[in-house]
Amino acid sequence: MVSRLLKRVRSIRELERAWHAIQDNARTSKSEEVKREVEEFTADAGSNIHSISYRLARGSFNFEPAKGIPIPKLGADGKKSKTKFRPIVLAPLESRIVQRSVLEAIVSNKGMRKYIATPHSFGGVRKVGEGAVSAVPAAVAEVLRAIGDGAKYVACADIQAFFTKIPKPDVRQIILGEIKDEEFVVFFDAAIKVELSNMAQLKEKAEAFPTHEIGVAQGNSLSPLLGNILLYEFDKVMNSGDCRCIRYIDDFIILAPTKVAAKARLAKARKILAGFGMLLSPEKSSKEPIAVEEKFEFLGIEFSNGFIRPNQKSRKRLLAQLDEVLNGSAYAFHQHETGANFPRGQSLIQALRRADGVIQGWGKHYRFSNDEKVFEALDSEVKVRLAKYIGSYVTARERAVVAEKQMLLGVERLQAIDRKPLQWPVTAHKPSAI
Repeated sequence: MVSRLLKRVRSIRELERAWHAIQDNARTSKSEEVKREVEEFTADAGSNIHSISYRLARGSFNFEPAKGIPIPKLGADGKKSKTKFRPIVLAPLESRIVQRSVLEAIVSNKGMRKYIATPHSFGGVRKVGEGAVSAVPAAVAEVLRAIGDGAKYVACADIQAFFTKIPKPDVRQIILGEIKDEEFVVFFDAAIKVELSNMAQLKEKAEAFPTHEIGVAQGNSLSPLLGNILLYEFDKVMNSGDCRCIRYIDDFIILAPTKVAAKARLAKARKILAGFGMLLSPEKSSKEPIAVEEKFEFLGIEFSNGFIRPNQKSRKRLLAQLDEVLNGSAYAFHQHETGANFPRGQSLIQALRRADGVIQGWGKHYRFSNDEKVFEALDSEVKVRLAKYIGSYVTARERAVVAEKQMLLGVERLQAIDRKPLQWPVTAHKPSAI
């Protein structure tokens, strides 16, 4: 008997839904490789989806090796670290579509709903109901609710290298026990297996990628669900009694009525996580609980006795991202003055569009913040950067020849577009000159 869940995974409807989710995510991706891959797939999406479905039905679909990408972590100053990185795994587009379809099949199963509809975990959990909040805003709202309910002390923690420590066999057994579909779980195993195509190029960094039984891929849409499944019992234990523990993937915060209770609950967390071979990050975890009236941070948010605002690191990160966009374009303007070819992607219009995307994405992420002065100060910083950037453009434009001024702006010249003119037949009457 063919697995009902596998039938769902390979259905055109589910694959199309998965594809549209991937397509939507690509719009905000910073990777040109991702955007190009999505653009190529879009050109004949219908046929491509049918091809995936056909191969899945015949058992000939393969999850091709992925690409390991070491993304530098950002320091407190918003700048990229030269030594610390996140081991991101970018699977081929077809694999990502199928992985997403597998995710939908799992969350549709009744036995799995308790791992998804939980009041304690907010990362990798979809919004439920029209107008409902999810992700970071929902987690922040829960923190405020706990304080409103009488919590007096908090302790924050981060699970060190969480995704690379998740034991795949343990999660597999939990899923199999709930859905009781061996054929589907075998396919699920293939969907979460990590095989890299660029192991040699990664060199010593390759060891940080989860290519063994322990660890799941950051970048696989299934990974947050696996983390939530593994820590389901952890969440229940941590929320027993008079304490609240709000978790977002690998970050969690404990809210308790007393300092002693908060400290005891943090010790309990360390003990439970040790059973999975996991540790708390010493740099990102509280050494001692503090009173809620004191300033504390969770998920990049600074809670300061009435104020809810992006923390200093998040603000610096925004400005650093803007600097990267604007300075890169300004440098291209300067290089063009020395005779170098000008890359179209660094034109004024393209750079401003990217800068606007950075600002809008950051602003929407923190739209629940209530400290207007933070946004006012950041707008002033942005204004200074934009003025300096426009000055670079004006200088470059003044020095450019007439034919290049439009190019620096980012509007194509008709004469620069490659044309393939048709030829007037030789035997026909030639048009007379006008």
